[in-house]
Amino acid sequence: MSIAVFAFLKRHWDGKSPLLLGYSGGPDSKALLYSLISCGVAPHVAHVDHGWREESASEAEEIRREIGSLNLPYHTTRLEGCTTEESARLARLSFFKEISCHAVLLAHQADDWAETALKRVLEGAHLPFLGGMDPVSTWGELTLWRPLLKVPKKELEEYLVSQHLTPFYDPTNRDPAYLRSRMRMAILPELSRSFGKEVSSNLAALAERASELKSYLDRRVAGKEIDELTERVERRHHLQSLAKKGGVTLPKTILEPLLDAIEEGKTGWRTRVQNLEILLDRGRVVFLYTS
Repeated sequence: MSIAVFAFLKRHWDGKSPLLLGYSGGPDSKALLYSLISCGVAPHVAHVDHGWREESASEAEEIRREIGSLNLPYHTTRLEGCTTEESARLARLSFFKEISCHAVLLAHQADDWAETALKRVLEGAHLPFLGGMDPVSTWGELTLWRPLLKVPKKELEEYLVSQHLTPFYDPTNRDPAYLRSRMRMAILPELSRSFGKEVSSNLAALAERASELKSYLDRRVAGKEIDELTERVERRHHLQSLAKKGGVTLPKTILEPLLDAIEEGKTGWRTRVQNLEILLDRGRVVFLYTS
């Protein structure tokens, strides 16, 4: 596993700029932390206490002692008022953004990628967005790296055992009240039994190909206006990407009629989704965001 981390860093890191690791103390982030150390990297470490479990405060204190024993720079915060996973995710990223670093390392691994791909397939996501996350991405001005995205969970667990490392285990990861838990504990195992083979690796491969397609389309549409694009798939990607920058997802019921209107050369076409008004005028698409 450390080989995968080393190869990722060799490709993306200059060997000098400060790196920040988002660290929960769970299996994935613990495996990433000690892999980084074995590669000779001394990252800053950031821990976010969500305050959702009684034991989170004591875990935060134990993490503080652990990082102190490693002589690594440590940053921590406790969230208040975050009641959903999405609000907590945004709060974490905002906290990371306050810390000066070249990139934030996150410990998502191949099984996470597989679960995301399956979820997005069933939700009807478009092909370039099936993966949901990329090895390298951005959130505003924040650069996000996921060195373990191609590494299976089983390999991480074997690494922890070989290094005699004991992580924290979040009981909500096995709580069937959460969709992620049901996918991990029931849906994916049942699919593997039904197909007679492990499906997670195939789903992770699908997520990787989707990421590659997204990168390719990003390059194809970069710096171009909608009327400069001749292929429908490029126009679709361009419109989806523009909307996502404003925090809006375009449903098929709006996106496909908009693409039809562009191809038919309509003018004066308009519609609205969430806080976004979309105008089509003489081949140009205008997005107007309202508060």
